[in-house]
Amino acid sequence: MVKRRRVDLFRPFYKTVRRMTSAGSPSDALEAVTEGVVESVGFAVAAVSWLTSDGRFEVVSVAGSDNARAALLGTSVSMAEMERELEASELWGSLLFLPARKLDSIAPGWVPDASAIALDGDWHPEDTLRCPLRSADGELTGLLAVDLPRDGRRPGPDQRELLEMYADLAGLALASARRTARLKDRVRLAEAVKATLRAAQVANVPVDREDGDHAGSTLLRSLLDGTIGPAGRALQSEATWLRVFESADNPHMIVHTGLQHGGPPPGDLGASLTALARAAWADEGVVLSSADADRWVSTSPPTTAAEEQVPVAGSKAGWIMGRRSQEVPTDVRSPEAAAYVHASGLDQLLLSPLGVGSECVGYLIVGRTAGAWLPEEVDAATQIGRHLGQAVMGLRLAEREQVLVERLQSLDRYKNSLISTVSHELRTPLTSVTGYLELLEEAVPEVMTAGPFVPVIRRNVDRMLALTDELLQLERLGRDAGQQPAAEVVDLRLLVQEAVTQFRAMADEQEVRLEATLVAGPVHLHGNRHDLDTIVTNLLSNAVKYTPAGGVITVVLERTDRFVRLAVADTGIGISEADQEELFTEFFRSTNAEALALPGTGLGLSIVRRIAQRHGGSIRLVSTPGEGSTFTVRLPLTHLPAVPQA
Repeated sequence: MVKRRRVDLFRPFYKTVRRMTSAGSPSDALEAVTEGVVESVGFAVAAVSWLTSDGRFEVVSVAGSDNARAALLGTSVSMAEMERELEASELWGSLLFLPARKLDSIAPGWVPDASAIALDGDWHPEDTLRCPLRSADGELTGLLAVDLPRDGRRPGPDQRELLEMYADLAGLALASARRTARLKDRVRLAEAVKATLRAAQVANVPVDREDGDHAGSTLLRSLLDGTIGPAGRALQSEATWLRVFESADNPHMIVHTGLQHGGPPPGDLGASLTALARAAWADEGVVLSSADADRWVSTSPPTTAAEEQVPVAGSKAGWIMGRRSQEVPTDVRSPEAAAYVHASGLDQLLLSPLGVGSECVGYLIVGRTAGAWLPEEVDAATQIGRHLGQAVMGLRLAEREQVLVERLQSLDRYKNSLISTVSHELRTPLTSVTGYLELLEEAVPEVMTAGPFVPVIRRNVDRMLALTDELLQLERLGRDAGQQPAAEVVDLRLLVQEAVTQFRAMADEQEVRLEATLVAGPVHLHGNRHDLDTIVTNLLSNAVKYTPAGGVITVVLERTDRFVRLAVADTGIGISEADQEELFTEFFRSTNAEALALPGTGLGLSIVRRIAQRHGGSIRLVSTPGEGSTFTVRLPLTHLPAVPQA
């Protein structure tokens, strides 16, 4: 008989467990708990309140009394108010009992319509019995409260034990629901941060100035329009706006969505928000405001704040997870801010600065009518602000870079135009002088032996003509940069052989030995014959010019399956490391006194490099002062189809 009674006692508990495991939502599971308590524990009223994200205990399930349900369901009290009652309560195992006699300084909640009973051990209408609902590791998730015992007596040990069992069930249900909700929040917020990062990466593309002078502004507007919606939805805001600064004091662009009254902040408040954003960025924090205050409160982002277990009611009710995010009123205490919040129909605002490095470039504000900001939401807003700041700065840098490129291109075009004009204007009179010199030599032959005057004139005119030819070639190479050279098949071996023959007499005259080792057979390249010949003659001319008597010049031409390599080595004066860095720059002359004593324009090697690059090749220099230099040009080969044998 006793065994049967125990089975009957636990049958409602078993039914409650079955209902909880099949519940479709946390509220259904908690309803099963409260109804199970009313049915089997012996109380006429049972209620469960859960701890919300903003630290309030909200009643979410009431069973047993329609009056109690109507009075309690949906109501909430703050953690501070509840903690005062819990601290004043007596500890009955894991239960917390607050007798009516201790309610003098504590405002009572719902009081049942029942007569007070004065007998010892009887239940007083203002008695309160609560059981903390905890997770498996002791975190407080809510409270289970009971009232109106059916026998009119305070519960005995068996009732208390059974009530603790139901509280354990409710605690596990709430902990599971909270974990699920937190996971969903984190996934939602992580997706928002990823979406912002993707938008930032898409926005950081080169600015196409051909689309107009405001291409950068168009991309910025597209960035803001593309991120404000996802950011607002992820942070569950009812109003969102973004502002980007153009300079230290001038707002550049603002977009907003969801504002029902008044639009973005007015100018005077906007200036305060700008100051707040910059201060928050410097402090690596965000800024919060609520409608019941005339001030903004700055807080460090939770990601940088230490998380710790905070005991509730001296650990009587367990603990909650808290963060040491320092909240300090800022210097801005503005009634206009509170008025604007009220006028917008919002209760809570969160301002997250946008920035990168030490520079704040704008701010994001989200607002809603209820509910404090979750730590995860503050984290997400902080990350969104950083990603947007990087994107904005990237767009600005790209736009500035494009402007600089355009200016440099304009200067380069002007330089090429100037070189072309000056060279043509110089070449015409120089050609005329050359013609008259030739006429003078034919008409008066004895003038050639009368003194050094005519040969000097001839030599300097030739130098000026050579300079104008180099300037014109440099201008043409600059104008045709990026274009493929003329599609002409050139035998580089033949060009090298002809150049060696041309410069051998000059080398012999200077007592310099000129040696050549050339690969057998033709070496075909696609390119401009005149330009390729310029490479060979420039390198050989420099080698002969800067190699003293007794020196050696070696020319090597070899090839692989894909490339041909031309190396011109000499045992001349060499080039210092400092000069090597500038050697291929236009008009650069070596700082070596011996080199400066010889005539030159500083254009030859610059032209050689441009020609090599235009033909898909490169040039490399190895040199040691006093020992000589080796210039190596590498160019791609052209493979011609084999000619069939007759």
